[in-house]
Amino acid sequence: MILTVYFVAALLATTTFVIVGYGVNNGVAASSITTQQQSSSMASEQHSSDSDTSVIQQSSGQSQSSSTTSSVITSESSSGENVSSSSRIISRTGGDNIQIDRQSSGKIASSRLNLTSGEVEAILFGDWSLNDTSGFVANFIYKPSNGTAPIEYEISGFELNSINQINDNLVLAGTIDVASNSTAVLQDAPVTIMIQNGILAVGFGNATEATDLFGGIPIIGFEQ
Repeated sequence: MILTVYFVAALLATTTFVIVGYGVNNGVAASSITTQQQSSSMASEQHSSDSDTSVIQQSSGQSQSSSTTSSVITSESSSGENVSSSSRIISRTGGDNIQIDRQSSGKIASSRLNLTSGEVEAILFGDWSLNDTSGFVANFIYKPSNGTAPIEYEISGFELNSINQINDNLVLAGTIDVASNSTAVLQDAPVTIMIQNGILAVGFGNATEATDLFGGIPIIGFEQ
């Protein structure tokens, strides 16, 4: 009886050792494979049969150029034969290889109000456009209501650093030049350009410079 107990205990110990050793070897192998995959492009596909949801994620990058990343995520939810809705998320950073794959244009129309009287003290009004050739370009005027001569502004020379897009909503980051009455006033100024639900908003990294230039009026526009 005692001999039998020892035999069973030895058998269990041997089995445990084999399982642990197998797990360790698999862990080492998985670590090696992961290391090899990090130096090349990666793609993964996940499926969830419980909620009939499919998520496809692709990402690419190189270990020697970690500043450049690119990812695309597409999600679809289906029930039976009907596919409900899908969302598309695009994120790219890196600089030279990034291009704007969207064409948009519209009007810049924003104003500064007197918070006491509610009267309009000054306006920004003009045109803007976005494409893969000229980048972001805007031409508009600052026109005070007190009869002072208007100031013409031109925004151009956009250098793109990153793109983030969710469906039709777009956020661009980079640098840009600003000219006032044909005279350069800002060069390579950090800027963020956002288009969300057909509304344009332009924000500068140095808020003080933008406030001084445009009379405290935010650059807001509309997509047409």
